[in-house]
Amino acid sequence: MAAEDAAVQHAPIENTPWHLEEIADSLVVELDKTRETLAVRAYNKPLTYTVKEVALDLNVFPSYDGDQVRFVTAQPGQQGASKVSIQLNSITDQQVRATSKTPGIKNDVNLEQVDVDNTTRKNLRKLGVSSVDDLKQLERKNVDLAKVPGGDSIDYRKLANQISKTRRAENPPRISGMSLVADEDDQPVLAIRGRNLAIDPAFLPVAVVNKQLAEVMSSSDTELRVRITPNHRLADQNEVILTFDPFALVRVNVKA
Repeated sequence: MAAEDAAVQHAPIENTPWHLEEIADSLVVELDKTRETLAVRAYNKPLTYTVKEVALDLNVFPSYDGDQVRFVTAQPGQQGASKVSIQLNSITDQQVRATSKTPGIKNDVNLEQVDVDNTTRKNLRKLGVSSVDDLKQLERKNVDLAKVPGGDSIDYRKLANQISKTRRAENPPRISGMSLVADEDDQPVLAIRGRNLAIDPAFLPVAVVNKQLAEVMSSSDTELRVRITPNHRLADQNEVILTFDPFALVRVNVKA
């Protein structure tokens, strides 16, 4: 029994692959906890101690899968491992803001949310592009990514469509009410009210009433007005199909 216990206690721990980002984040979180503790101790202790910097040497086996580099920590006695040195120094909030992009910009779309192939996403990452705002920044500086090595393989028209599709999915049209009203000539008009309706000024919405094309008289993000004619043959139940833009189609039943 004692031999079995000893075997269990000394069983080697199987190491799992990790990314450099993961271990760096873990160290930073632990150092942040230490700093937050010091902020409390400072009220009672005029003099205390802190970590000036952290240096860590690791013996690892790196592997590359064609996309990411992973590391496995070497076990004691293992030969052929590579040495990786990690050194953490402090940085102020002013330095971070001066050298980093503000994260989480309102209405920005991260490319991880966009339905594009991994090759396109990886190529954009290599060019330092991780969001739609990054693309806009390059456009404002007249940078043609198609002429940059690695950027010539990207289908930018398809990418633009996928970005628009993602943005539309985050702000879909919401209909709050529909009613028949009369225009200045006392002709029937179907008024559709809501939010995020016609938001693309370059696209004229399309309306179909009871399988007949209908004229869209006016459109905005809050209202759509559709002319009704005898050809639409209104009944107790009427099918209305509204295409607000290439990525937003709504089908509703309207009672006359």
